[in-house]
Amino acid sequence: MRNRVPDPRGPGWWRRRLPALAIAKAVVAALAVLPIGLGAASPAHADSAVTVPGPKVWIPATKQYGQPGSVTVSQTANLTNQVLQVSWSGFTPTVALGSKAPVPVALKESNFILYAVRIYQCRGTDPSVTDCYGSTLYGGDPTKGFEQPPRPTRTEVPEWPTNQVIAATGPDGSGTASIEVWSAKESATLGCDATHPCSLVVEPNYGGDPLDLFQVLDGKADCEFHDLDDDPDGYTAADGIMKPGPAFQNWKTGNRTSEQCAWQHKTVIPLSFAPTADSCAATGQAFGAAGLEMANRAVQQWRAGLCLGDAPMTVGYVPAGGEPQARAAFLGGSSTTEVALTARPDRSPPTRPYVYAPLATTGISVTYLIDDPKTGRQIRDMRLNARLVAKLLTQSYASPGANIPSVAGNPTCLFTDPEFKQLNPETAANGIHWPTSCGGTLTIYPGVPGGTTDFTHQLTSWFAADPDASRFLDGEPDPWGMRVDSFYLKPKFAGYPTEAFQVQDFSGPAQGSSGVDFQHWKQYEWNPSLDGLGRVARNLMQYQPNCQQPNVESNGSHKPCAAQVPGVRSLLAVMDTAQAKAFSLPEAALLNPAGSYVSPGTAGFQAAVADMPTDAATGVQQLPYGAPDTAFSRDQRAYPLTTVQYAMVPTGGLSAEKAASISQFLKTVTTDGQTYGLAPGQLAQGYLALTGAQRQQAQEAVQHVAAQDGKLPGNQTAPPAGGEPGTPESGNGSSGSGGTDDGTTPVSTSGTGGTTADGNSGGTGFGSSGGASGGGLSGTGSTGTGSGTGTAGGAAAPGTPAAGGAKPGATAAPSGNAIAAAPVGTPVPDRPGTARLLLPVALIAGLVLLVGGPAALFLGGTPAGAKVLAGARTQWSRLRRR
Repeated sequence: MRNRVPDPRGPGWWRRRLPALAIAKAVVAALAVLPIGLGAASPAHADSAVTVPGPKVWIPATKQYGQPGSVTVSQTANLTNQVLQVSWSGFTPTVALGSKAPVPVALKESNFILYAVRIYQCRGTDPSVTDCYGSTLYGGDPTKGFEQPPRPTRTEVPEWPTNQVIAATGPDGSGTASIEVWSAKESATLGCDATHPCSLVVEPNYGGDPLDLFQVLDGKADCEFHDLDDDPDGYTAADGIMKPGPAFQNWKTGNRTSEQCAWQHKTVIPLSFAPTADSCAATGQAFGAAGLEMANRAVQQWRAGLCLGDAPMTVGYVPAGGEPQARAAFLGGSSTTEVALTARPDRSPPTRPYVYAPLATTGISVTYLIDDPKTGRQIRDMRLNARLVAKLLTQSYASPGANIPSVAGNPTCLFTDPEFKQLNPETAANGIHWPTSCGGTLTIYPGVPGGTTDFTHQLTSWFAADPDASRFLDGEPDPWGMRVDSFYLKPKFAGYPTEAFQVQDFSGPAQGSSGVDFQHWKQYEWNPSLDGLGRVARNLMQYQPNCQQPNVESNGSHKPCAAQVPGVRSLLAVMDTAQAKAFSLPEAALLNPAGSYVSPGTAGFQAAVADMPTDAATGVQQLPYGAPDTAFSRDQRAYPLTTVQYAMVPTGGLSAEKAASISQFLKTVTTDGQTYGLAPGQLAQGYLALTGAQRQQAQEAVQHVAAQDGKLPGNQTAPPAGGEPGTPESGNGSSGSGGTDDGTTPVSTSGTGGTTADGNSGGTGFGSSGGASGGGLSGTGSTGTGSGTGTAGGAAAPGTPAAGGAKPGATAAPSGNAIAAAPVGTPVPDRPGTARLLLPVALIAGLVLLVGGPAALFLGGTPAGAKVLAGARTQWSRLRRR
């Protein structure tokens, strides 16, 4: 038995440094945050999953060690900036101090939770504590180990708040956690890349005496002495022993040795990172591309494959800056934007020859980190409809405790909105409890990008086309009486859709206070990120709301709102699906026009792509928001924010070398680059590979770029003198009878093409979709002149049916302001043989349309008109098959 010596700092000095035990019990009552994204690993991820032996389990009851445990990591190779799942078994259960009750939460530096587990990302495969980001001595002298003084403030987290994780072990000895790992691009001090491997360290704290607290060993640690593990004079098995400050330094040396006992029980798992384009040898840039940050993860993986291939090619790419700017630079002949990435076609007459080449499909995801306030567990299931999203993106929730006229009478938070509660009920079966506030004094709104983007245009087009959301945006209250923020009503606000989110409400309560800007309270609630989608994701991963504190600093600035704490988070962010998947974030299921809630993923993307009409004038596919009686409006499987991504590529004016480079890039990424995987050159997670028809369109684009033959988008042809593209004078095939997303009237999903310069039919936009294909999509014909039909295979199982938006028993009123759909009809290669006899018939049909066109457009939006047009399509199809 060891004898205690008098402590020169006085008896009970550790007790005086600890909060009251009552506070401890309150902390323990909060339960753990479950790991982010606990879905099954994809096959590519599972290939590099590893399980390694863990430390011997500490058994507090007998004060002995038992059998070794084990640690599993979901992926260890071809890593990028992403989230990994870590699980373990055979560890000492995490318990509350005193009661020894199980605690499924582990709070960093808590004195009242024993046997928590720390997880670090570290430099190298045999790291010391100085190599682990966020550890007590990160960045210190590796030759000194723990025998060195504390690091200067914040040098343990030089670039970002730490990605270190603190987690709990369950009563059965198992636990799980998620950790974001950084490449050298995110953390230069870690420097993890293809040539500099790194590691994860899983470190349970099993107690011991790292500080020689009884001062009997001349300052040396005794990690086998466990009398102080849960004793008030030590609490050495609690994470609080890792706190900075003199009280947690060695009494003899002043060194920060508090982590050395826990370090003895660490498990190290080596990690290897995927090569990136940045790691390629410096060579001349073959060409430059810009735009579509949604495509960034796919493009970066393709760029790496190209520069590391047998014929290395360096492709410059700037994802930020906005698609409207990228399109304008490309069309203006910019020498730095020789390829523009886009999700929307340019509708103006072409100023240079180019075509659109499809690259891949992805989506827009509404992600969230929301914790159950009663259990602390992360909530992983949420449904949203377009009206709820519109409420969030118009600042329409009232501010807690503030009487602001623009939102007077509205709920203070999404989670207290009756519409949200009806869609997401709290039941005994699901065990969910939603937060009762959205961030304290300020209502916190979703993180979104702030620049001009196709991302924002599609998101706002979706909810502006929804009947319920459209009426809400026009000022009609929802069935529970909530109204849109008055600053988002026309004519004060131009309305949605828009290319850029901008805060409209800068008002506040009619009161003032020294140091607090009450009069402009609303402007601090929501700050769209001008740094793009990457910053939106980074803020969410760091639990950082996108609001500012209304308190005015001495220099007149406003600090960001404080980061939220695991266990009480209520954060949302809208980002591209690829980032959401990479970070294993929960994604809301969204209500589609057919009445189903569908989550973003392969099945929902496949169904949506099969439903997309093709604009004959550009060859681009988009979802026909607001168009009645379409395949999309009837498809319960389709994810409503699905996006096909395109490259605008020049078909004239290039040198032979430049044309060869761009065509080779296109050929590679639309063939080999459509294979799913994690390796350079493969298609990244969160994207859907091209369909058969899209691949054909891409390969035709490859040929046009290589030949520099002057091809224009879709069925457009170069105008002769005095003619304009798309006019009868130029002999250019028209886009048929179809609406555009520029505000023209939506019509049915068919259209008769015009007559081309060679005298053949410009193509008829009839086609079929649907049918289970058990996987990919197929189709025939996507460009060219003449007539033909295309078929798109079906997708996977449908989403969960649901009856429209949430309503208290009332039926929806007719739609008021649905936006128009894109033009439809897919031109395909001309058929030989008897089909050529259709030309006279097509001419006659043109005359009929000239007279009956206005009537058809009038009827197109009515049920009667839809039946007439459907009958016409049937008769036309029969005639063409003869």
